[in-house]
Amino acid sequence: MFAHIAALLSAAEHDPRVASRNAAIQALRQLGLDDFGQVLLAMPHADFPKLSALLPAMASPDVQMQWTGNHGEVLLRQSCNFIRSLVYNHALVSGAVATRLRVLDYGCGYGRLARLMYYFVDPEDLHGVDPWHRSIEECAAAGLGPNFTLSAYLPRSLPVSGSFELAYAFSVFTHLSEHAARLALAAIRARLATGGVLAITIRPPEYWSLDVSGAGPEDRARMRVLHDTDGFAFHPHDLPPVEGELTYGDTSMTLDWLARAAPGYAIRRIDRSLEDPYQLYVFMQAT
Repeated sequence: MFAHIAALLSAAEHDPRVASRNAAIQALRQLGLDDFGQVLLAMPHADFPKLSALLPAMASPDVQMQWTGNHGEVLLRQSCNFIRSLVYNHALVSGAVATRLRVLDYGCGYGRLARLMYYFVDPEDLHGVDPWHRSIEECAAAGLGPNFTLSAYLPRSLPVSGSFELAYAFSVFTHLSEHAARLALAAIRARLATGGVLAITIRPPEYWSLDVSGAGPEDRARMRVLHDTDGFAFHPHDLPPVEGELTYGDTSMTLDWLARAAPGYAIRRIDRSLEDPYQLYVFMQAT
């Protein structure tokens, strides 16, 4: 741990005014985003028992790997790149900074990105939903609180109230069937304020040149053709169906398909990180 981080943590640990999660997060915001993320990655920390009790515990490396395929600082770098792009492009599209907003984390997993978003918004203003019960169990075990709730794999609505100015779904639409993707876009739009921003990630056609799990060379070639001809390619995983449908697998789509499938949105910007090059960030504004 760098000296400037340790000094700030020591000061917060011994400051009687730092007696709540919000106060602890406010103290950590004096750091940069990557350092903020490093601190949360290290929780709980034996040298800082008070802060460890106030801040959410990090998921185990095994959980990080199972949910994302990576863990530790490699995953943190990828995550920070997305969060920076999210905040920057939200400001460009909406004209507002991403503080004091209500934020929706769609497909929150174990709360990986939600923890980093606490750098910008307070915990009570961030809500996460995920259809996998184990994700919500991990959020609860980490102490992330009641704002993280179970949603449906084929959502007609979301288990949240009110409207949101910012929503994001990282590595979610990269796995959904066409029907599930359309339902998710509509369910999010129903909770997104007009003018609000939704950021999702999609796979480019180059994704099918990779050694995709469960897809042989012929399958990958067929997926590339579907991507180019239909604008959408979905290779399902061997998982139980939901309402008689296979909803989860590997997915790519074009921006043209996305624009047609997402009434009530306008695609405003795209971005990409070389740390995770096969995730294309798409920023959409609710119209």
